Amino acid sequence: MALTFDHASVDGVISAAGTHHLVSQITAANYQDLGEVTNPVSPVINNGVIVSLQNGSAWTVTETSYLSKLTVAAGASVRAPAGRTVTMTVNGTTMALVPGHTYSGNIELTVS
Repeated sequence: MALTFDHASVDGVISAAGTHHLVSQITAANYQDLGEVTNPVSPVINNGVIVSLQNGSAWTVTETSYLSKLTVAAGASVRAPAGRTVTMTVNGTTMALVPGHTYSGNIELTVS
């Protein structure tokens, strides 16, 4: 998934996710549960999640999000809701979110 925000504001979670059936075993008796799944956020495994914030765009991260690439153009921002803080780790190392930079790897954004 690749998302580019241009002159935009976005609030919420942008993340890779896993998929899990609501029941552990699907049988003829409960076949209708086949399409009942949950999609909890999880680290990127197979497919990338690429986010690019351009031209003053701002992303307010509301809960933990997992990405494989994040570009924060000069003038763009990644922030937390009022009174909270967003922290980024890349491949397990805490890094500052600096406009004008691109980050790649196992990116985790957490809000506290």
